[in-house]
Amino acid sequence: MYRQPSQATKIISRLQGMNDLSEESWRSKLELQNRLAQLLSGFGYSLLETPVLESTELFLRKSGGEMASQLYSFIDSGSNAVSLRPEFTSPIMRHYLENSSSISLPARWQYCGPVFRFDASHPEASGQFTQVGGELIGSSEVTADVELLNLAMAVPTKLGLGGWSLRLADLDILNSLLDPVGVSDRARSFIIQSMPKLSEGRSAVAKILEEGRHLHLVGGTNGAINATNGNPGNGDSEDAALRQAVQGLDDTQARSVLLGLLKWNSADQLGQRTPEEVVERLLHKIRGTDSEDKLRQGLELASDLAVINGEPKQALESVKKALSSAGANQNAANRLAEIIGLMSNGSDTKGQVVLDFGLVRGLAYYNGVIFEVSHPDQSGPLGGGGRYDTLSRALGGSDAVPALGFAYNLDSLITLGAS
Repeated sequence: MYRQPSQATKIISRLQGMNDLSEESWRSKLELQNRLAQLLSGFGYSLLETPVLESTELFLRKSGGEMASQLYSFIDSGSNAVSLRPEFTSPIMRHYLENSSSISLPARWQYCGPVFRFDASHPEASGQFTQVGGELIGSSEVTADVELLNLAMAVPTKLGLGGWSLRLADLDILNSLLDPVGVSDRARSFIIQSMPKLSEGRSAVAKILEEGRHLHLVGGTNGAINATNGNPGNGDSEDAALRQAVQGLDDTQARSVLLGLLKWNSADQLGQRTPEEVVERLLHKIRGTDSEDKLRQGLELASDLAVINGEPKQALESVKKALSSAGANQNAANRLAEIIGLMSNGSDTKGQVVLDFGLVRGLAYYNGVIFEVSHPDQSGPLGGGGRYDTLSRALGGSDAVPALGFAYNLDSLITLGAS
């Protein structure tokens, strides 16, 4: 006979951001999921399911520091670093690279499933949510960008949501603007991530430049320096090995690798410097720095672009003027103009397309058109995406494979009352 325990024990609560779903809610969610699957199938996107658990390295190779801090990661029983899936794009590209010999391009895949992200600064935004989206791999044509953008706009339209807007930018245009300045890759990444702040205009440059100083993005690089003793040396082969060791890693991850190598190899050669100080010098040496004037010039030009926000046709005119003033190539702007001209922007979209060059996406693998879809009743974006032609190489592919995609937060669509 079962007896109730004499002393009550504390009930174990669900983790924050991990929610239960009743049958009624589950059926409503499944119905919405099926409707979106039909929409994507109509555009030729086949279903593909990827594992919930993947190698942590898959998500670090080209995702950037922001994603690294959001992973639910652990070491499994086989001593492998693994992570719960935070997004689908990298797994989809991993699937393509593993099976490329049997896949005809362009390939179109759709997906729907749980993803997991942790945000220490916003715990309420952490946890599990459902992503639904599509990836188009193998086409660099303007028509591919147009297809993805039209499909992204078709989602809220299909679900009867009004009042949404699509913000659009193009990282190729920003890179074209920075090319004549000749900033390093590190400085270029820093400028790209600073675009939201630079949307305040040139008045924001001084503060962001100070951030660049703090990150050691500026300084002199007059020849090879031995990082442990400060003397000139002929360690070109060592430099090459170090560059290879940290290739594809962001600065935070690179510091961890270099610190481990340093403590293992030269603990007795540090002199009066701490290992952390030596690592900073090593990182600057192998990745280089920019002159302060060069970084300032790059930030000023980027701020001229970041303030451009408005109706596409007028905004494009401002973009072309900014490129012309900087002596930059206009090809990327002309391509974006062609994309916008071919996009579906009739009354049936029930939305508004806006060019906003203060927009950046949180993942470092984007390189061309980027976009976000938002709604005034939702604090964060409903979805977004863009082009990521360099991700294949970051994940070990021998060649760059043109690709682009988008994803929506299905739970946010449900919250808005998609019908």
